[in-house]
Amino acid sequence: MRRIALFADTHNMFSRLPLALERLGKVDMLFHLGDFAIDAERIAAELGDVPFFSVKGNNDSGSVYPRMRIERVEDVWIMLVHGDGFHTLYQLIDRARENRCSAVLFGHTHVPLLQADGEVLVVNPGSMSLPRQGNKPSCALLEVDGKDIKVKMIQLT
Repeated sequence: MRRIALFADTHNMFSRLPLALERLGKVDMLFHLGDFAIDAERIAAELGDVPFFSVKGNNDSGSVYPRMRIERVEDVWIMLVHGDGFHTLYQLIDRARENRCSAVLFGHTHVPLLQADGEVLVVNPGSMSLPRQGNKPSCALLEVDGKDIKVKMIQLT
């Protein structure tokens, strides 16, 4: 089983990171879904120098990270995007299906989301730094065991 910390829209603000680290526990890797994707370096170091994968968001001009990436974890493919290049959730889900992904992870909205659309799991961890629409600061934990994916949404208050 692989435990993956999931962050998006951190915007170089780390006041809630100690609480996030405590609530996440030991993880094997980190996915950062953009808007200050470079923050993944610091977060990964704080998590114990775990490997990390980041994608570029609309606030990441000049970033070396890609706009989209697809990673294999255990027996599933997972699509990582920031989300600003998609007009609807269905476009995100369709792109995940086209790439035979079991999950699509995205940020951009600063609003947590967890839903399934057929065989595709859709996850937005929200933002630990700048939550919107009355939501609490948040991140998420993915647990991947073979083909099974479990998600724990984590509020940081």
